[in-house]
Amino acid sequence: MNRNTSRIAICVAATAAVMATTGAATPPPSAPDTTSTVAVAVHALVAESADAATRAIPADFASVMGYRPRVLDAMAGNPHGDCSSPVPLPPEFESSCQAHDLGYDLLRYAASTGKTVDPGWRRAIDRQLASRLHASCIHRTDDGSRRACDAAATVAAAAVDMNSWRQSFGAPVAEPALPIALGGAALVLMALSVLLTSRYLRTRASVPGFGELA
Repeated sequence: MNRNTSRIAICVAATAAVMATTGAATPPPSAPDTTSTVAVAVHALVAESADAATRAIPADFASVMGYRPRVLDAMAGNPHGDCSSPVPLPPEFESSCQAHDLGYDLLRYAASTGKTVDPGWRRAIDRQLASRLHASCIHRTDDGSRRACDAAATVAAAAVDMNSWRQSFGAPVAEPALPIALGGAALVLMALSVLLTSRYLRTRASVPGFGELA
C-alpha cells in the first residue's frame, strides 16, 4: 500500500468511526420490494436511462415533494440539489449529487405517503453515487489532481454509506450537528493529506537525487 492510498484509507476509517459513534442497528433481511411505484422508480433511477427514470417517477411526486425531476448531465436529478458537504468537493460531483438527492427524495416521498422504505433502495442509490463520483474524476488529465478527486470520492462515498447505516437504510432524515462537523473534519484531513502527498511526489520527481536519501 503506497503512502497516498494509506492516507486515504486512514481518512475513510476515521469517517467511518465518526459516523458510527451514534450507532444504528442493521435492519433484518426482508423480501425486496420490486413492484411498488417507488421500487420501479428507484430501479429506473439506478439501472436505466435518465429519460426512463424521469418517466418512472410517481405521478404525485411533484405535488408531495415540491419539484419535478430534470435530466442533468444525462442523469435524472433534483435541480435544486447539491452535495450538502461541510467542505468544498470537486465541481464534477455536482450532477451526481443532484441525482443522489432525487433518489433520497424518492425515499422521503415513500415515507411521507405511508409506504414502507425498502433498505435495498437506499443501498442501490448510494452505490450508484459512489460509482458516479469516481467516474466523474477520469476526465482530469493531471495525475495528482485525479488522485485527489478519487480520494474525495472515496471519503464522500464512505461518509454517505456510514450515514445510511446509522439511519438503518430508511428514509433520510436531518443530521445532528456534531457528526456533520466531525465528518467535515475528516474530509479536510483527507484533502490536506492528498495535497501534501501529491506535492511531495512532484518534488521528489523533479529534484535529482531527492529520492536517494529516502
